[in-house]
Amino acid sequence: MVTARPRLLLLVCVLLALLSAGLSAWRLEFRSDRSELIDTNLDFQRRYADFRARFPRWDDAVVVVDMASLGTPANAEAYLAALEARLKGDARFSAVSAGFPSDEAPPGMIFAETLDKVRAHVASIKQATVVLTAPAIDGLIGMSSLAGTGLGEAQREGLRGLLERAGAVARGERADVLGLSPGVQRLVTGSGRLATVLVALRDKASNDERIASIAALRGHLKELKTEPGFSGASAGVTGVPVLEADETEQSQRDGERAGVLSLVLIAMLMLVAYRGLGAPLMSVAALLIGVAWSFAWATVAVGHLQLLSITFASLLMGLGIDVAIHLMARLEVEHPGAADVREAMRRVFRGVGPGIVTASVTVAVGAGAMAFTRFAGVAEMGVIAAGGIMLCTGAIMCALPAMMVLFPGAVVRMGRDAGGGNGRVFMGVFGGALAARPGVSLAVGAVVAAGAGWLASGVRYDTDLQNLMPEGSESVVWQKRLESDDARGVWHAVVLAKSVDEARDLTLRLRALPVVGDVGGVGMLFHDAADDEAKRAALRTLPDEEFVKSAIDSAEPNPAGLRRVTKALAERFEKVDPALSKAAAAVSGLDDDALVRVQNAYDVDRSRLTDVMLALRGAGPVGPEALPQGLRDLFVAPDGGLLLRVYPAARENVLSPAVLGPFVKGVLGVAPGATGPSVQIHESTRLITGAYRDAAVFSLLAIFVVLVIDFRSVADALSALVPVLLGAALMLAVMRASGMALNFANLIVMPLIVGIGVGCGVHAVRRWRLQPADPPPGLAGGSGKAITLTTLTTVFGFAALIIGEHRGIKSLGIVMSLGLAMVWAVTIFLMPALLAVRGARGAVRGARSAVD
Repeated sequence: MVTARPRLLLLVCVLLALLSAGLSAWRLEFRSDRSELIDTNLDFQRRYADFRARFPRWDDAVVVVDMASLGTPANAEAYLAALEARLKGDARFSAVSAGFPSDEAPPGMIFAETLDKVRAHVASIKQATVVLTAPAIDGLIGMSSLAGTGLGEAQREGLRGLLERAGAVARGERADVLGLSPGVQRLVTGSGRLATVLVALRDKASNDERIASIAALRGHLKELKTEPGFSGASAGVTGVPVLEADETEQSQRDGERAGVLSLVLIAMLMLVAYRGLGAPLMSVAALLIGVAWSFAWATVAVGHLQLLSITFASLLMGLGIDVAIHLMARLEVEHPGAADVREAMRRVFRGVGPGIVTASVTVAVGAGAMAFTRFAGVAEMGVIAAGGIMLCTGAIMCALPAMMVLFPGAVVRMGRDAGGGNGRVFMGVFGGALAARPGVSLAVGAVVAAGAGWLASGVRYDTDLQNLMPEGSESVVWQKRLESDDARGVWHAVVLAKSVDEARDLTLRLRALPVVGDVGGVGMLFHDAADDEAKRAALRTLPDEEFVKSAIDSAEPNPAGLRRVTKALAERFEKVDPALSKAAAAVSGLDDDALVRVQNAYDVDRSRLTDVMLALRGAGPVGPEALPQGLRDLFVAPDGGLLLRVYPAARENVLSPAVLGPFVKGVLGVAPGATGPSVQIHESTRLITGAYRDAAVFSLLAIFVVLVIDFRSVADALSALVPVLLGAALMLAVMRASGMALNFANLIVMPLIVGIGVGCGVHAVRRWRLQPADPPPGLAGGSGKAITLTTLTTVFGFAALIIGEHRGIKSLGIVMSLGLAMVWAVTIFLMPALLAVRGARGAVRGARSAVD
């Protein structure tokens, strides 16, 4: 049919390719949410979905600001206020949390702090009791300057701040002198070095919309640096949605570049191998038709790509061109320069057609077997790859022969000087020697296999998803800074409690675990009785009511006294501390009315300070109902559910295998209903490794059944599997020896290497069955060259991934290239010996079955 009506068939192929490309561009999308790669009916998936539904802001983007980069606390506050205003004015963000009004926090919130911080806070307040003994502000400044120029740097800075606030009050720019007016309590880490701003992206936004929103968020940070005073600001964006979006963008870029590079490499290889432009260009054109059909299949069958399946274009480039290579390699034998392309093509179909179909079916069956795993990511990859492989095979077997019939000149040039026909020996004299001593070769192969098996058993799995991202990625860098500052980050566990009593009980039990560092969220409010009593004791050391009442007398404003003391201060520090001198001189130059306003503000501040002291002295622990609204929105669900965030004790990355397993198992032991990012990664890792193992076994069994049916021989089917089994073991052995690890992205090599690599053994066994007497066994009649070229093209397809910046995709390219190279080596150097030992008798019997 192909050779009889080439124009019609080629026209149909091209039209279908154009329609397929249009459908894919219209409907095919990319998804970055890893939770969608796993069966949503699994228990841990349902728990995670419930958490996400009850706490919509679970995946806020996190802006992290280095406070020290902004110089003074006042400048840092100005930066955070400006950033908050910018983000709240952007409709792309549905909510922004940069802190909460400090007057919304009850005194009992201090019990959420550690005992050391409570004691430090008490010590700081005690230092302020000098204010109570100084009814007039000029007296306070006078006491502060008694030490003269011997004041320490911290004391001078405090005095300068007092004077600057006094000047601002006089000018009507603020209401307090002592800095006690209610302000905004920012969301800072325990060390106070980093501030965070939580930004909610629009709900139900598409992947592209999320990427655009995150880009806008980074744009705001960049623009803010151009404003006066903020040029040195160091800030970045991280959080689960940002990490996923960055990974999506990078993997898409890498996938696109790898697809183009693999096509270029394959075309160059074809040009070199076939010494001309015609046949290689026709092969590439046929390949592109098949790839277009395959993308349409992905669109119809699944509808989207994800981190695993985005590499399938490179996969198809390598596998699809294999069909063209086998056709042309056989055509060189059947048509060495003759003119009757149609008849030669018919002989080619009879000669290698069954092998191509068998190889494609076995690869497709191997890939399709992955569809039966519970890991949706692998299942989708299996469905897409299985259909894509068969469509590529069909497209190339239709389009390439049709083009060769229409343009026979290219075929004549390709076959010129090929010579040798079926008797041509692969690799010449060396090829003839491959099976000269089969016993020795098999003995060496057995030793290598044993060593490879031992080494392969020790390959480790890296659970740290951050190691997949490009080095220096902004979201990863800031996430690690956040974790290193106080061991708190997005990779925590989450526990949902139904009541305050349950939340308190779970918090105390979780904190008792050696693998848990702290419990945040609502858990910050709950501590054991001894800890609460120690905090009460520290607070009770603050001045009592009797002392406060005795010291609360106010003084009449004394502008002259305030002017005199500040003038003296300015003169004294003119050379020692010019900034302090300038602040004092500014106050001394104010008129009487302005200085009266300063004294009045000071009186209000003293009264407020006494209220704070007494409130803290009598404070006790509070419950979730007392949380400021900004925190309630984050930690209390609309149905009253309470959120506990559980952080690991280890200072190293919680995603490292040594930390993740013990941490999650410990949390689940106390709270079996725990969920959150770390639990998801732990549970999904167990599922993924099991799914890939099952997929590899399913693929192997399915392929074995297909080969037995096709070859009608168990021995031949087992022989065809030798290259892929030993090649996979060698691949894992090299990984172990070189320190490479399996990970979320490259673990798919296990089923892929089985499905893809089996083609080498299939073609070798089939050629041996047809030409049992020609050396080297299994590589005669153009088969050895075809196997070498097809392996090279498939390696090129995956090696193109190595240029990617996404370290997971890069590792997939490295591991698959390595594995395929090992499969080729076993096929070339060991299979001839194995087939020679089996002898011509089995091959003749197999050839009869093939003819039948």
